[in-house]
Amino acid sequence: MTSSYSHHPAPLLQAQLADVTSVNALLDSWAGRAGDRLAIDMPSIEGGRLRHTYGELRDITLLMAAGLHAVGLRAGDRIAILAEGGAYAQCVVAYLALLRLGCIMVPVNPRFVDEEIEHALTLTGCTGLFASAAFAGRVDRMDVARSLRFRLGMRDAVAPAWIDWSALRQAAPLPDVPDATPTSPANIIFTSGTTGKPKGVLHTHGTALACGAIYASAVTLGAGDVYHHPIPFCTSSGTQFTLMAALWAGATLVTEPEFKAPDVLARMRSLGTTVFLGVPSHLLFLLDELRRTGGVELPALRVWNYGGAVMPREAIDTLRKAFPKVAQRQNYGMTETGPTGTLLGPGDIDARPGSTGRPMPLCEVRILDERGNVTMTGQGGEICVRSPACMQGYYGNSVATQETLQDGWVHTGDVGYLDADGFLYYTDRRKDIINRGGLKVGSIEIEEVLYRSDQILEAAVIAVPHPRLGEDIAAFVVARPGATIDRPALDRLLQGALASFKMPRSIHVLAALPRNAMGKVLKAELRQLVAGGTLRDDGAPAP
Repeated sequence: MTSSYSHHPAPLLQAQLADVTSVNALLDSWAGRAGDRLAIDMPSIEGGRLRHTYGELRDITLLMAAGLHAVGLRAGDRIAILAEGGAYAQCVVAYLALLRLGCIMVPVNPRFVDEEIEHALTLTGCTGLFASAAFAGRVDRMDVARSLRFRLGMRDAVAPAWIDWSALRQAAPLPDVPDATPTSPANIIFTSGTTGKPKGVLHTHGTALACGAIYASAVTLGAGDVYHHPIPFCTSSGTQFTLMAALWAGATLVTEPEFKAPDVLARMRSLGTTVFLGVPSHLLFLLDELRRTGGVELPALRVWNYGGAVMPREAIDTLRKAFPKVAQRQNYGMTETGPTGTLLGPGDIDARPGSTGRPMPLCEVRILDERGNVTMTGQGGEICVRSPACMQGYYGNSVATQETLQDGWVHTGDVGYLDADGFLYYTDRRKDIINRGGLKVGSIEIEEVLYRSDQILEAAVIAVPHPRLGEDIAAFVVARPGATIDRPALDRLLQGALASFKMPRSIHVLAALPRNAMGKVLKAELRQLVAGGTLRDDGAPAP
């Protein structure tokens, strides 16, 4: 039997998707059917939290779209959003308003340093930017600012030459503009790659809707649910999995400005959270808080959903003991796949330890060997995923698109196998990507910054196990002849070029990097050095 598995056809879901032409049409539909139902409860940059019903959310996005049209935005414009978690409500309103005009939203990670922000704006050719006051001044000092025709503030008095948020909500009614179609571009989300700088993953209205429909179905999200998460807006989960799934189901979406376990638990209790999504480290911190406080009642909660990293078995068992009536669901996917992929349901978590589940509705998974042939059941190879939520490609990078997206199949770069029942088991990676608490980091991106130092001859970056984050980052460097590694100077170099979550936890100095006969660095040996506890941070033998 070959290693290829498809979920049940889900004809009803397929038919429902065919009936919805755009994200705009979906929001309009809920505003018409259930306009008084609460749509969002999110932190607002104006202080406190912003709560909008579906009717109010539709109206405010139409008003914002009219303001954006009045200042000159048109279909096809690529507009970035750069703001902290406390502006989550404004990010969502801005995104939906941009979609209404046929614009393409580019979420930029607020933890990016200036160099990374400039790369994102330059690669995507952004003509404008929504930003909070915390970032407006930084953007004004960048070279790329000269190419920004629209500088849009997320509140009043952001900075000189920026259009205030309130001014955008005082325009005349939105003129008739053609609605988007399923093939209209919706967003470009950045993901770490193996060739240096992050790549922009292009999704359309159709793939965004499909992601929402597939995930809502997989996690059993419905119109009565309060769907709660602390995932940053700039990620594929924050923009696709969560927002689109809530809109598809007609659920209430609750977000956090940042992850603080006591605050999250208190809000879960007060708002009646029914479905909670987080990476495993979020749930581990929640468990710590529960132990510290002696527990908390969450009577409405019915689903714990986690993904982005491996969930420790002990944590699964502890969650079950603390919340025996709450189902656990684990998902596997990536930005390029929507992120759709596989889901391990509550009935299989004990029966299939180590599995990431079976394909979600409308998803297919297969395993390919190095020659591109489908492997036999139980045989390892590259995991490939196909679904209507898969990306259109990498923006402005046809070569990388052709390598990753073939006949609708996303070649994930991960290694695994399928058992006879179609359950996927992730075993390793082919791509050199580190999964640090659900945030993906390309090893080569860090290595390229290290090579900028005149102290360093060679550099290699690897993933190492971490009890909370799943994986952490370790770097190995070799000094140039006659040079001495200046760790403070190296830290300053890295901090100036990389977001904080990309910083190596440790930097080991070696006399030489281990290589094979072809000269390839043997990263498996570097991982063994760390695992064996034989190195200090400076590379010297441990005492």
